[in-house]
Amino acid sequence: MKGLTVGQCSGIGWAGATTCVSGIVCNKQNDWYSQCIPGTATTTTSTTTSITVPTNTTTAETNQPTSSGTELPVGTLYTGCKVSGTVAITFDDGPYQWTSALIDSLDAAGAKTTFFMCGKLYGCIYDYANVVKKAHASGHQVAAHTWSHSDLTTLSVADVQRQMTKINTAFQKILGIKSKWMRPPYGAANAQVLTTPRKYGLQGCNSVATSQSIFNALGNDPKIVPLEHDALQTTAQTLGPWIANWAKQKGLKTVTLSECMGEPIPSGQYTTVGGATTKDSTWVC
Repeated sequence: MKGLTVGQCSGIGWAGATTCVSGIVCNKQNDWYSQCIPGTATTTTSTTTSITVPTNTTTAETNQPTSSGTELPVGTLYTGCKVSGTVAITFDDGPYQWTSALIDSLDAAGAKTTFFMCGKLYGCIYDYANVVKKAHASGHQVAAHTWSHSDLTTLSVADVQRQMTKINTAFQKILGIKSKWMRPPYGAANAQVLTTPRKYGLQGCNSVATSQSIFNALGNDPKIVPLEHDALQTTAQTLGPWIANWAKQKGLKTVTLSECMGEPIPSGQYTTVGGATTKDSTWVC
């Protein structure tokens, strides 16, 4: 998996890192979320990171890159976008009722983003299959946020694998692909999670007004990976489209996570495992 420069750092039930990289401050948003956001304090030090590792499949990769680039090596940590002039907006916790209209807004702004989706959080992913297809068809990257948004550090190896297998099975049925990217809920990752053949990242949440002031204070080429939540109405309807237009006004290209990392598209994003299937009795949560 690959890295982020913002993420959750505290809150009720939080099991991940409680510090941020130098120059990024852990700010309380509410009792559930404190987030690493740009600031002047330098008293914190550490891990808003992600890592990439291979997915297991018995089907050969058939996707061919449509742009130049190199897939990120296995097990390497990153802290932000690698490609200058890009910003990778990411959305967690969907799909949900606000996601479809958000995609329309992003498309109107010419923005390509990454959706880290759950199988069963705000409803069942199969009930939002058309939204998943819409995101993918519009050129947004579809990635995994586990099946049921469980804290992976509290699960057995077998249960962690089930969390990832079930969400990728849904992607396989709906889209005919398996995601090469995953973000663990709550940013919670231990040695067991890291050695599982998956990818992980961090998550957090801001109010609309606070987020807008933060983005306005950033430099011309921040190489950031903003993390938002399309399951939140204010984010989906206001903040997400605002960030896309903010990037455009700064002359930044809003791209998928793989593209901002310099990976080939789509082979850096997905393994193709055959075509999408027809909805049947197995499309249930």
